[in-house]
Amino acid sequence: MARRLAAGVVILGTLIGLIMVALRSSPAGPILGSVPIGSPQGYPQVVGVDSRTRHAFILDDGLTQRQVTLSTGGGYSWSSSGALTNEVHVINTQTGRLVTTVSVPQTMQSLAVDEATGRVFAFDQGQIQLIDAQSGKLLTIAPLSGDAGGPTARVDAALADGRSGHLFATMALNNYSGLPAPQHLLMFDGRTGHTLHDLTFPHGQGLVEHQPNGVTTTYYPPSLWPALDARAGRLYVFNTNREVSVIDTASGRLLSTRRLPVALANPVVDARTGHIFALTMPRQQARSTTTTRPLPSSTLVMLDPRSGAMHPLITSIATVWPGTPPGTLNDIALDDATGHVVIVNTLHHTVDVIDATSGRLLQTTAMSGNPYQLALDARRHRALVGLIVSYSRVFATADARLAVLDTRTGALLRTIPLTHPCYPLAVDAGNGHAVTVYNAIDAGPPDRWGWMPAWLRARVPWLPPPPPALNPNQRIMTNTALTIDPS
Repeated sequence: MARRLAAGVVILGTLIGLIMVALRSSPAGPILGSVPIGSPQGYPQVVGVDSRTRHAFILDDGLTQRQVTLSTGGGYSWSSSGALTNEVHVINTQTGRLVTTVSVPQTMQSLAVDEATGRVFAFDQGQIQLIDAQSGKLLTIAPLSGDAGGPTARVDAALADGRSGHLFATMALNNYSGLPAPQHLLMFDGRTGHTLHDLTFPHGQGLVEHQPNGVTTTYYPPSLWPALDARAGRLYVFNTNREVSVIDTASGRLLSTRRLPVALANPVVDARTGHIFALTMPRQQARSTTTTRPLPSSTLVMLDPRSGAMHPLITSIATVWPGTPPGTLNDIALDDATGHVVIVNTLHHTVDVIDATSGRLLQTTAMSGNPYQLALDARRHRALVGLIVSYSRVFATADARLAVLDTRTGALLRTIPLTHPCYPLAVDAGNGHAVTVYNAIDAGPPDRWGWMPAWLRARVPWLPPPPPALNPNQRIMTNTALTIDPS
């Protein structure tokens, strides 16, 4: 009798607990779903979206929680121990729920999605994996050859061209030895992943670092910034040597290289006019790890690649230096239907709308915080802008928001409160939902089973154990993927 009573108590307690957990974890408002993930890996893009399948793909290291130690200077240190493989989390953008998880090599660096072929390309040091966007299953693995297949190679930016059926990726060698290394532009077959062309570009501007111990180090960061004009069949590749090269997307052939008056970064192409909008990259020869010097600000320019004419549009819009990794900036977007260019002005805390034909400033909208990223829903003429009002990583205090603007007028439609700044931000063009990632450093997630008596919890083998006790200078880092309905 006593055993039956104890078993009944265990079952009843478990059922009540499951109901409470479900109620506490159910998302509310514009947040459709949240999925625990590991620390995002690689750059520029760890979030890719396939609107045909309503799937988002996030590359991370698979560790949903890790312990960090706070330092006296306000920073923290953390360990990646335990991560044996990376993972690609596949999330349903309609519901925000996890569809499946794909294990990939620990050295996997970046993702690219091609909606035309339904392929997800995962780049590794030495190989490229093709994943089916519908099922999440691994289709094939294609090796990379030459320098691109070496252990120090790293993909910096990847673009899928649905019209030509080709995938383009810029690749650099992780080089901190002071010796310059060439950069590569690779063209792949979008269905097989086989390498079709490998174009080599000279190394970019060398940067000098002055260390606290007096040692001076020179290194050569990635220097290629690609921009695709699928309608014209052209890929523009900018480098820090103040050049732009034009590639034919069908053949992979280098058509021309033009010298520019200044290096350009983060280029975006307007297919209707052929104009390219980009940020100037001031030359920064040296920096110090002991002193903080303000970096020169960048100017938004409009470039006609046919004539080489360059027109400055907005000055002091952002800070871009030669060490900025290609593809990590997402502060310029184009609404093809309206012919409007939307720009996040991080220095002036505004969002600007420009006419893509004339370059004329149409609207400036002041933001209630510092705008730091941008994603465009062209079908609904919406621009989603991440804002930071106040934030402290270590003490987990944040006032972050997602602003929704009309790309036709620049008007602010609404703001969505968030608990932490999120990066990167991607939009499903089909349903308009946004997918993003944030990390939190705090005392760790609440013990959802802490209400249960210890004697009862010990008798339920499938419940997680209590979280470990933390020292005063220790915290838990958690990473979460959010699916947001901005409508």
